[in-house]
Amino acid sequence: MDYVLPNELVDGMIAAGGKKANVSVKDLLLRGFYSGAILGLAVILALTVGIQSKLPFLGSVLFPFGFASIVLFGMELVTGNFALLPMATWAGRSSWGATFRNWSWVWIGNFIGTLVVAVIMAISLTSGGTVDPAADGGVWQKVAQKIMTLNIANVEKKYEALGSLGFGLAILRGLVANWLVCLGVTMALVSKSVPGKLLACWLPITAFQTMGMEHIVVNQFLHTAGPILGSGVPFWKCIFWNFLPVTIGNIIGGMVFIGMLFYSTHRTTMDNVLPKEHDEKLERELAAELGAR
Repeated sequence: MDYVLPNELVDGMIAAGGKKANVSVKDLLLRGFYSGAILGLAVILALTVGIQSKLPFLGSVLFPFGFASIVLFGMELVTGNFALLPMATWAGRSSWGATFRNWSWVWIGNFIGTLVVAVIMAISLTSGGTVDPAADGGVWQKVAQKIMTLNIANVEKKYEALGSLGFGLAILRGLVANWLVCLGVTMALVSKSVPGKLLACWLPITAFQTMGMEHIVVNQFLHTAGPILGSGVPFWKCIFWNFLPVTIGNIIGGMVFIGMLFYSTHRTTMDNVLPKEHDEKLERELAAELGAR
């Protein structure tokens, strides 16, 4: 059967988190690099399609292709790990030390991937620095201008200008973004087939993109490419007024609103389902069905 029952889903999330806790630093960086790079390219696609069609929503609909490839290829995206690793820790399959180790290295890997794509796209959009991205021109200049506009708006105008309120708003929008992104991760795990995984994860990712919420890996690309293109926003501001609060919000959104919620309501222990009399055959069957290890 393609559908995964809720208690099996939670056990699968715990198992996935436990496996991620033991991945080597090399693989965390490589898989994190892929995820950051592909999301950077997905952002460029979404902006380009939105500008060309004058329908930004169309770009948001296409954006999840990058996320879908991360799910299918088993890569590392720090925002999904904000939900999975705590679940494994609560279940005794990981530790908080291993959790923070995973988060740190994957965050770095995601950033390196977005940085590489930001540099490549900055060179491409400016034709190797021969075209002023701020000047009127074709679609490439419009994409570059959009990136710079978003960089200025989502660092200085929306957050720095409002001080502590702005910092709090960035956390709040980061919370909502990763609530939806981790919902996409969870819904992808509900299906065992490729079409099922794609359909299940697509809408939550489209939703966060359309709503304009704050996702740290997407922001790593936008707020690295913006200064490179010449937005004039100092990079330290991008870190303090966006990367820091958005990461905090993403952790809360993933860990509390998906990880803790699903773990609390659907985590089933063997003690709750086994009969009082000993039945070794039944125990083995239930262990296999519930994924007990």
